[in-house]
Amino acid sequence: MKTFAVTGATGAVGRVVAWRLQSLGHEVRRVCRSAGVPIDDRAGLARSFSGADGVFVMVPFDTGAPDLHQREAEIAAKLADAVRAAAVPRVILLSGTSAHLGPQAGSGFGAAMMEERLDRLVIPELLHLRGCFFMENHLQGLPAIVGTGVYGWAFRPDRPTPMIAASDIGEEAAKLLTEQPFRQPRVRELLGPRDYTMAEAAGVLGTAIGMPDLEYRQLPYEDARAAMVRAGMSASFAEAVTQTARSFNDGQEWETGQRSAENTTATTLEQFAHRTFRPAYESALAGSKPRR
Repeated sequence: MKTFAVTGATGAVGRVVAWRLQSLGHEVRRVCRSAGVPIDDRAGLARSFSGADGVFVMVPFDTGAPDLHQREAEIAAKLADAVRAAAVPRVILLSGTSAHLGPQAGSGFGAAMMEERLDRLVIPELLHLRGCFFMENHLQGLPAIVGTGVYGWAFRPDRPTPMIAASDIGEEAAKLLTEQPFRQPRVRELLGPRDYTMAEAAGVLGTAIGMPDLEYRQLPYEDARAAMVRAGMSASFAEAVTQTARSFNDGQEWETGQRSAENTTATTLEQFAHRTFRPAYESALAGSKPRR
């Protein structure tokens, strides 16, 4: 049995990492508010990382932060300090395929900052696990689909991009934390089962919820930004997502490697649509109906 700390342990990726490690018989120290250890609690991080054989690290999105990247920089600094102080021998960082773009990564800039901080440390076994476009991102389209019957977002409809289920990243991260011997490069990309355009994704999601003709409509940047702010997100977060959409629409390459058996994961968008998207849609639909 070994000891691992998992940051973001209630998130879509972190909870899978924690569950898988625990199912293998390891001790898991969860870093999350519900466990009494917020991710920016220096003392809590020190306790969680001390003596750990490995740590799963991530910089979560604070969608309400007045200055998103400043908030991410603060969290990254505290996480890196805790890793250094505890001399953690193995660190798996949840990053993104756009991290190599640095400040131009938009909503992926937090992961890029975390990569840079960890690279400065002396960590015997360090891996930046770069996931592609999360299938869970499509859940953000539910309010519009329920309200208007149209899936609208700022991303262009015709450019194929790899999409991945968060659970597949969690499974891979747990495997990497326990791998013996550790034989990983500094950076690994995970590219999901295949590439999809946003228009294709709308068709898959629509079929799962009984709307096979669900239309995907590319929104102007200003409209998409305003919709996020109306939904309760900060202007700073909305701008970061908009910058990500601009990068995508302008054809910037997010992935640095070619698809291979090693970076291809199992869960298809069709499976995600039935297992996750449809129940979320049904819940949102029920919540939108007026009560008598």
